[in-house]
Amino acid sequence: MADHENFYTRPPVDVSGGKCPFSGGLGDEFNPFEDPYLSNPWSFLEKARREEPIFYSPLINHWVVTRYDDVRRVLGDPESFSNRMSQSPVKPWPKEAIEIFEARGFPLIPNLNNSDPPEHTKLRAFMRGAFTPRKLKWLEQPTRDFFNEAIDDLQGKQSADIVKEVFHDTPARVLFKMLGIPDEDIAMVKGWSEGRALLTWGRLSDEEIVAQIPSFCDYLQYCFDRVDALEANPGEDYISELIQQWHAEKPEGITKQNIAVMLFGLLMAGHDTTTNLSGNTVRALLTHREQWELLCQDPSLIPNAVEEGLRYEGSVIAWRRVTTRDVEIAGVEVPANSMVLVVLGSANRDRSHFSDPDTFDIRRENARDHLSFSFGPHFCMGSPLARLEMKVYLEELTRRIPSLRMVPGQKPDYLPNTSHRGSSTLLVEWDRIEPR
Repeated sequence: MADHENFYTRPPVDVSGGKCPFSGGLGDEFNPFEDPYLSNPWSFLEKARREEPIFYSPLINHWVVTRYDDVRRVLGDPESFSNRMSQSPVKPWPKEAIEIFEARGFPLIPNLNNSDPPEHTKLRAFMRGAFTPRKLKWLEQPTRDFFNEAIDDLQGKQSADIVKEVFHDTPARVLFKMLGIPDEDIAMVKGWSEGRALLTWGRLSDEEIVAQIPSFCDYLQYCFDRVDALEANPGEDYISELIQQWHAEKPEGITKQNIAVMLFGLLMAGHDTTTNLSGNTVRALLTHREQWELLCQDPSLIPNAVEEGLRYEGSVIAWRRVTTRDVEIAGVEVPANSMVLVVLGSANRDRSHFSDPDTFDIRRENARDHLSFSFGPHFCMGSPLARLEMKVYLEELTRRIPSLRMVPGQKPDYLPNTSHRGSSTLLVEWDRIEPR
């Protein structure tokens, strides 16, 4: 093992002293892993913003922050709210799982998602070429081609599960082209990503955690092996470019292991989130039929519709920080070393910042004020790619299938976890598909 602290197996600090001194109120009601919150968190979060904007949850050992201004403050202050625990499991792994994981001896190094300045600043500078305008321009046509191929596969049908048949693979094909991952690995990596979400942000039983660990290890090993393969045989992809940049610049403190862990992070952040966002946004548009019709009539509204989709039901509903000192949030004293769950989705529906926040409105003037891509030094590097993909998807869907409508009577299913939100299914139907 590396000589640094392992961020997957270290337990979170328990500030309760085993006595749950902060229990009571909404903290005892909060359960992000089950209904009614899992299906519809919005009514609970509205009550929290109004009555108890920060509360302690004994279930997950986190302080939960719900108001826009407080969430923005936490995200923007890395000196008081460290990001170092964001990849650590919400539920600590049992001893048997830790032993299996540590036996593999992965040389894990904190990455963008779980480091603080100055290390985070150094890593971000090293990755400066990830989402440049030139790279986005290079990706736009493949994005459009991949999406149209998925629509073409629907020809001859008049109904489909659009998440499974269109949104599942397309974001992965785009990202994998950028990262130098073969198309044939899509199903494997998507399966690994779902397991990783449950291991990190879910609340599996101890037996389920132990069962998932081998696949999680295979996912990590794949990333280390892929970097080795691209170093030996570079392609026209970003990871090959990053390896060549590393050899040429020899940046202090950056190792090849950093690149493998970066790949591990990008593979999770860059496609599952877009799959979920695509399904969430199209569901919102078809549920609010007048908004879909408006978009079909006026495609110039698409960029703002993307922002409203991110605000209304983004694919990352919450993220985590840990306090570095005693702090006050919304009048409540939070001890040092406390875990904090910042509920981005709640901030995005705070009526103190957004008028009629539960209304889906693609003309909303301040839709881009959402916090779905975080805020401050950890603002999502991949946001330009997510915005590009969503813009292309909505352009092609409204152009080629304007009669698209949702099959009535279906209920979305959501993965039981604190942070990632998206249904694995969305049944739709249509009258005809226009040619490319």
